[in-house]
Amino acid sequence: MSPTRPGKGTFPRYRYLAAVSAEAVGGGMYVPVSLLYFHRVAGLPLGQVGGALTVAALVGLAVSPFFGALVDRLGARTVVAVGFAVRAVGFVCYPFVHQWWQLLAAATLVAVGDRSFQASIQALISELAQGAERQRMIATQSSLRNAGFGVGGLLASLALAADADWAYHAVVLGSGAGLALAAVLIAGLPSGRVPATATTTEADGKASGGYGAVLRDRPYLGLTLATVPLAFCYSSLSVILPVYTTQTLHASASLPGLLFTVNTVLVALAQVPVNSWTSKWRRTRVSAMGGVVFAASFLGFAMLSALDGGVVLVSGLLLTTVLYTGGELLHSPSSGALSTDAAPDALRGRYLAVYYLSWSVAKAAAPALFTTLLAVSANLTWLLLAGGVLLGSLAMLRLEPRLPAHAVRPAPEPGSAEPGSAEPAAETAGTVPGAAASPTRRTRRS
Repeated sequence: MSPTRPGKGTFPRYRYLAAVSAEAVGGGMYVPVSLLYFHRVAGLPLGQVGGALTVAALVGLAVSPFFGALVDRLGARTVVAVGFAVRAVGFVCYPFVHQWWQLLAAATLVAVGDRSFQASIQALISELAQGAERQRMIATQSSLRNAGFGVGGLLASLALAADADWAYHAVVLGSGAGLALAAVLIAGLPSGRVPATATTTEADGKASGGYGAVLRDRPYLGLTLATVPLAFCYSSLSVILPVYTTQTLHASASLPGLLFTVNTVLVALAQVPVNSWTSKWRRTRVSAMGGVVFAASFLGFAMLSALDGGVVLVSGLLLTTVLYTGGELLHSPSSGALSTDAAPDALRGRYLAVYYLSWSVAKAAAPALFTTLLAVSANLTWLLLAGGVLLGSLAMLRLEPRLPAHAVRPAPEPGSAEPGSAEPAAETAGTVPGAAASPTRRTRRS
């Protein structure tokens, strides 16, 4: 992301990006030990560990709408900082867990803090940047978080090589330290809440309606529902692919880890350049294009079952994983910016809380749904996933005329006219020619 804006506007963004990088390193450290930690160190049966983590995740899912309301009342900065701090406290409690109820209490803190993340972090980006700059920040954040997860996973692997209890303690405490640092950095940001003005009063007059206003916004609810099958895509690499690769294709058990690493590295390196290439296109179409690429990759994974193995199979898995990553590169920043800009300022927290329920439901349902389908047929799993993604992409395109124009195609940044563009900035922003372009207007495209 190029810091094009001078003065105090630049430093908060770098501070924010440093915070999400620290959070990602901490999260990446915990991923390799999430189940093993309590089984090995606390001596709890895996069944109890899995049950406690599932209950904690359901509690986090249930309270996520509460954080949307808090964002609208207190501001995104406060909710993000508190969410990071709550997760950090949960990780610090992990070394003191010796019984199931203690695990449930500590894991619930982590899950609740984690569920506050998506809606509040997107709202915080909207406070720090406007228009096309928001999408650039989302892309940069995605790149840095993928790199952070990779670094965290590497640090955890180095520590766990000692194969000792102290190494497991060091990993979870390191996760807590990363989150605590992120909380401090976020808490130090200046408040970016948009004050009420004459321009935004009419557009955001629904604020008093609370979640009722969100539920009456049918285009936004349609966007949320259209995102559900696309959200399932992001669980396929971690849930379906390891089972498919080792049990159906009979490939090496180390191959899924390699494929996941390829995906992570590519996102870290290519997310910002790909976003720069697509940032002037309509976000609905870029998101739908990402869905089409996802579907093509799923069909590719299904066709690999016809191969016998060896170098050809490994090459096919690598190429199809690269194709899958292309879908992620297209869909992730455009969908995030679209959902954020389509929400009115005064209710952005509640809107995003509803939108990210689609992601939360997909993440919670993916393990049970995918394992059930895999037990029936691996190829059927890929084909159903591809079909669902194509339907979601088609629904997103049909919603385009009903979504706010400035969300579908953001206005250029002030003073940065698009080269060769024949459209006035006001029209790009969804206003009539000659009117002041405002990223907060809720003008609907006819």
